[in-house]
Amino acid sequence: MRRSVRAHSRLDARARLGRAVAQLPPAAQDALATVANRQDLPLMAGAWTSDAGGCLVANVVATFGPDRAGTGHQTLDLRVLELIPELGSRDLNRLIVAWDDAALQESRVDDAGLRRLLCDALDRAGVPTASRTAPSPA
Repeated sequence: MRRSVRAHSRLDARARLGRAVAQLPPAAQDALATVANRQDLPLMAGAWTSDAGGCLVANVVATFGPDRAGTGHQTLDLRVLELIPELGSRDLNRLIVAWDDAALQESRVDDAGLRRLLCDALDRAGVPTASRTAPSPA
């Protein structure tokens, strides 16, 4: 594969992730911004089918706190749809696929790289995060 083709496919995956975030309702965008800003929520371990943490959906659920997040009687995808009623399952699936594609194409295998990818997607969608809204040091 030519190098320029790989560069364009990488850009396409990042752009798709940004578009997926932009199409989410504000409550979901805010939850993603919270995930991006919280270093205590790992982005690279765990699985979406459990409460192991580390996947994007698990972290969105975690932002609501234990009193609202519920427990393991429902899968994480169903719990996030319950926590953010205006979020549709199609939007959630589009986000998950775009996130996985972008992370794979960008070869993001560590927490810092995945966090940068999430921040980039939020930036493309016009969603403020603390790293961009905090005053710069003088």
